[in-house]
Amino acid sequence: MNAPHSVQRPFQRLTAADYVCHTWFERDRAHVRLESPNGKVVFELWDEAVFEAIDDGFLVPPHRPRPSDADWQPAAVQYAVDVGLLSL
Repeated sequence: MNAPHSVQRPFQRLTAADYVCHTWFERDRAHVRLESPNGKVVFELWDEAVFEAIDDGFLVPPHRPRPSDADWQPAAVQYAVDVGLLSL
């Protein structure tokens, strides 16, 4: 009886849309986190670090009231690329 063969799939590079952004904002508190599809944290910013990244122009907030995590996702991916955490 032959041993089962493992199926090897070719490596597929992740695209910007594959990354997941989580945000939380409340008064003077802020949190932005970007994860890979399997939950590996690419970056996580809290409070002053979020505001500094926005003030410095590295993290561009969405231009809509009460933006969702999905609205923040493109900006978070671009931030990760700009600071050298991702290469797409």
